[in-house]
Amino acid sequence: MRVGDQVLVQRDETRYPPSGSWDRFRGRTGTIVSVNTAGKHRRPEYGVDFSGSGRADAWFLPHELQRTAVWAP
Repeated sequence: MRVGDQVLVQRDETRYPPSGSWDRFRGRTGTIVSVNTAGKHRRPEYGVDFSGSGRADAWFLPHELQRTAVWAP
């Protein structure tokens, strides 16, 4: 996934049980605006914008996001 990709917030909740503010974001669609790859053995985190402000409203791990289909004529 890259900056600018449209994503759906969704994950396998039997493998990763919901906690905290997860219910707020489940099923929402947004745009990746930032990728944090800091750290030697750290998985990337993706900043997702839901409001159209161009700034990350929340951060997600790769297993919590699915790219949405992009339609091109």
